[in-house]
Amino acid sequence: MLGTVRKSPQRIAILAVGGALTAAALSGPLTGSSTAGGHVDAPSSVKDTAADLTDVYAFTSPDNTDTVTLVANVRPFQVPATAANAVVDFPFADGARYEIHTDADGDGTADTTYRWTFRTKDDRPAFPPLPKVGPLPVTSLSSSSLRVRQTYTLERVRAGKAEKLVDGTAAPTHAGRVLMPDYGKLRDQAVEKLPGGGQTLASQAADAFKANTQAFGLYTLGTAGPVPKWMPDANPLSQMNVNSLVLQVPKSEVALKGDPKRNPVVGVWSTVSRPGADLSRGLAGQAPSYRQVSRQGTPHVAFGLYGSTIGMQRDDGPEDRFQHRTPREDQDAKDFLATSLDPVPTRRIAAAQNFPAPATPRNDIQALFLKGIGASNGAKFGYDLNTHTMNADADAGRIALAEELRLNLTTPVTGTPHPDGLIAGDKQGFPNGRRINDNIDGPLIRMLMGEPGGRSAEGLLPKPIIDQQPADAKSTFPYLNVPNALL
Repeated sequence: MLGTVRKSPQRIAILAVGGALTAAALSGPLTGSSTAGGHVDAPSSVKDTAADLTDVYAFTSPDNTDTVTLVANVRPFQVPATAANAVVDFPFADGARYEIHTDADGDGTADTTYRWTFRTKDDRPAFPPLPKVGPLPVTSLSSSSLRVRQTYTLERVRAGKAEKLVDGTAAPTHAGRVLMPDYGKLRDQAVEKLPGGGQTLASQAADAFKANTQAFGLYTLGTAGPVPKWMPDANPLSQMNVNSLVLQVPKSEVALKGDPKRNPVVGVWSTVSRPGADLSRGLAGQAPSYRQVSRQGTPHVAFGLYGSTIGMQRDDGPEDRFQHRTPREDQDAKDFLATSLDPVPTRRIAAAQNFPAPATPRNDIQALFLKGIGASNGAKFGYDLNTHTMNADADAGRIALAEELRLNLTTPVTGTPHPDGLIAGDKQGFPNGRRINDNIDGPLIRMLMGEPGGRSAEGLLPKPIIDQQPADAKSTFPYLNVPNALL
């Protein structure tokens, strides 16, 4: 007679949670909605996945330190590539404006904007209906087996005037290893050199976000999972893909007065805007107008300040309003400013974990999201790192409270980067910009609970017994890994 196999409560919890995470990973892309990794930051994001910005990265290029690399990821939860993508793919939205903005003087408005506008070219005959890719493998961007292509125009916008930098071709949605046996080669062909130095790429890529699934419960409920200390960190995003815009430009292009040494700090964010029209007047002769539908800068604004995700948010609530306004307008959003001084997750964690909450107002959290790390602006690190007041030519009277991902262009590249960034003593890491391999959840939870200067909150996120994360990004342009692919 066979003996009975007994399962400990911890093992049962692990299996149950692992199954739930697998289901979540599958249900997201198949149903068009998911909350994994905070990749859906507002109700409006669910309704327009092609415009849903997930992450922004900004860092000194490790392979060319005179340049800065800016990355905007969009359209999350793309399933691993198979031949099915030859029929149903994940393009950028035609006609929309995908933009990365930089603010050199700290007034909350863009001084330099990089704008991609996409067009789709379909070479398939009207009849018979054919897939977008195949039947022979695609070995180059000019292959006859690639029947549908996206091209784009990249412009640089300053003082309201747009200057074309390059026309390019986006690397296609990966259609699996049979139809696209060497996607890296296709991606290399899609890299475009820019006048004056720099380069750009529009491509599908493996999602790089290193989500800590234990943290989602802390943000939203105050507890790290159903069985504390036994929650596996099986990140469902580790097998998913996104669309990526990667831009590398000389630092002098984005620094105030072209001088990164004198003016080292720049704020970065990305937006997507859709074309529309003014229906209150006649359409004849109207030039296209654009409505901002998505915004992303510092990661986890919704999680970190409101402790919210899909199912906890309401249409046209504070998360939606954030998506639709500019950083300059943040200083007039009273509810946003108030929440930055008293973030919701801190109170939830304190109640659920019997962990002392730092006293309010939380000037350190407002500095984290709206000012940068400074010696005397409320931040607790005790030195100037990436606040616009460090720019010698900035007008201090015009510097605004504005949510941006702030980067000091002169911080040396760390020889051995620490994934937890600044909270672990690595000054080049988040929140001094954001490198692709930086962790966000752990450091943000620790800062929300008072670090540095307060009691250590590192124990609120115990090391998981399973840790499935995306592969580390590469150290050379375009840094991101090629899309996850199956057959």
